[in-house]
Parts: sequence; C-alpha cells; structure tokens
Amino acid sequence: MRILYFLLALLFLLCQALAVTIIFYSDTLTCTKNNGTCAFMLCPIFMKAIGTCYDGAAKCCRRCI
Repeated sequence: MRILYFLLALLFLLCQALAVTIIFYSDTLTCTKNNGTCAFMLCPIFMKAIGTCYDGAAKCCRRCI
C-alpha cells in the first residue's frame, strides 16, 4: 500500500514538472513554428525580431523578405 502512495506522489511531481516545461518552452515553440530562429544578442543581418524565445531571454528572428 505504501508503494501505491509513493507512485501516486511521483506521478503528481512528474505532471507538475511537465507543465512547467511546456510553459517555459511555449514561446520558443511558437518561434520555431513561425520559421524563426532564436538569438540571444541582436538579430543577424537581413533578419528582424518577431517575438521572444526562452521565456523572454532571447529574440525570435525571421528572415526579411
């Protein structure tokens, strides 16, 4: 019976960790889906900033057309 409680607690902790990971990487995934790349400094030449990556720590850059 103790093993069941332990497994239930472990499952709860894993679900919380997964939720934090999804929230943290949501802007990075959005950038990738919009054909962008993440840059921690300025966007390279011929690219413009269209958003953020890594929870606002970097810029999402996409090629100017």
